[in-house]
Amino acid sequence: MVNRNIPPVHAVLGIVEDSRTLPARGDLGDAWYEESKGRLWIWDDINSRWVDLSLWRSAGSVAGAVGAAGAAGHPAPKGEQGPKGEPGPIGPRGEPGEPGPAGPQGKPGLDGKDGAPGRNGADGKAGLQGPAGKDGKLGPAGPAGPQGKAGLDGIDGVNGLNGINGKDGKPGVAGPAGAPGKQGAAGKDGINGKDGKAGAAGAKGDRGPAGPAGAPGKQGAAGAPGKQGPAGAAGKQGAAGPKGDVGPAGPPGPATGLRASGARDVTSSMRLPAGARLDRAVLRRVGDTVELSLVGLRGSRHLKGLLGKIPAGFKPSLHQSLVTADEAFRQVRVSVDAGAANVAVAQPSAANGLDKVSTSLVWLTNDSWPSTLPGRPWNR
Repeated sequence: MVNRNIPPVHAVLGIVEDSRTLPARGDLGDAWYEESKGRLWIWDDINSRWVDLSLWRSAGSVAGAVGAAGAAGHPAPKGEQGPKGEPGPIGPRGEPGEPGPAGPQGKPGLDGKDGAPGRNGADGKAGLQGPAGKDGKLGPAGPAGPQGKAGLDGIDGVNGLNGINGKDGKPGVAGPAGAPGKQGAAGKDGINGKDGKAGAAGAKGDRGPAGPAGAPGKQGAAGAPGKQGPAGAAGKQGAAGPKGDVGPAGPPGPATGLRASGARDVTSSMRLPAGARLDRAVLRRVGDTVELSLVGLRGSRHLKGLLGKIPAGFKPSLHQSLVTADEAFRQVRVSVDAGAANVAVAQPSAANGLDKVSTSLVWLTNDSWPSTLPGRPWNR
């Protein structure tokens, strides 16, 4: 049945598929249109529920419902006049609502008296675009156009290559002998010849008579001393003497009191950041002095993070750090903090890696001597 107590309509908020998709609550004057059944659902603020107004019933009922809604839409083309129905009661004038979508055509109602003129519906949606028409027939050929302007002169061609040299011609016939020339000037005198070889020596002559005896000569100087003769053979070793008494004991040396852990390989306990490599980490303690040696530290990317942690018995009493660099002068800082004893590395933000470097950190510790030494012994 048609609900005669129709709440006023302020605005049609949209279209719903059915009553199950309506909002749980609404405001006074809210309305939703159920297109499949031709119903207008209006919020009843007094009873807190949705009230339906069927738009597909008799013309008289529709007229009464529209009067209750009071929502005036934009002017639309006048539809065909429906069959006459009984005049419905005129509802109170509602507040002007926003134009709602055009509903489908209602079923023919029963013949009745002429009802009040219905309000113009909203314009329908534009139809789909029709298919494209077929191409027209080819038109006749147009008249020939005027003769075009003469084209520009072409660019000169490249000079051809030089031709191959022709073969040499045959030798010409020898010409007649020329007239004799004038006599030349006299030449210079030649060089004197070399002296000839000396002649052979003549035969030896006879010996002449002996001369008178000469005076006696002076006594000659004394001769140099002769060389020293070789040393005589060594004599036999004598018998050993009697053993002497033991000497008194020396004074005692100063006591050092230092304990040493020896070199301990702790490479396996290092936790390297991504892209970092380390050949060896060696830790040692002598007395209260600790040394950490890092050998072959390198990285394929920017290094920043923890390398590991110093075990108990070797922790520094104060924070320690140093900066070193590889051959390309890319710097890296190695540090050990005094609290958690973490070993960390950090490079400047512009660094993109690190070649092999080796360095050592030395510090003092207040830790008691460890009951168990870390790592394993290491000897070079």
